Amino acid sequence: MRKLFFASVAVLALSSAAQAANTSTTVQVGLVNGSSVTQNGLTNSTSSTSQLGLVNNASTMQGTGAASLNNGSTVTQVGVQNTATTGQVAFGNNTSAITQDSFGPAALQNNSAGVGQLSVFGVNGSTVTQTAH
Repeated sequence: MRKLFFASVAVLALSSAAQAANTSTTVQVGLVNGSSVTQNGLTNSTSSTSQLGLVNNASTMQGTGAASLNNGSTVTQVGVQNTATTGQVAFGNNTSAITQDSFGPAALQNNSAGVGQLSVFGVNGSTVTQTAH
């Protein structure tokens, strides 16, 4: 009976941990925008960053200091020069979506994106969409 009780407590603890979450939402409008998001720990981490400006820079690190259960990151940038970096380490799934839209003089336009993903037991998925006008 005691074994059953402790097994139930362990399952409950795992279920509770699976529901825990790190959540970040960043919205920036300005000439120069910079965002750095770091999420660590045995939780589900989600991050959303939106930037509108001339120069945009976004960095999202999830589970790189202490692995997460699952990671989800979305970055949307509209500007002349856009840079986005995403690093994800999870026991489960990693998903990353980066959308960059540059405008202005062609010689100045630049979109740069980098994604690094490590999944122990899950699936990695990454989508990068870049448009220059």
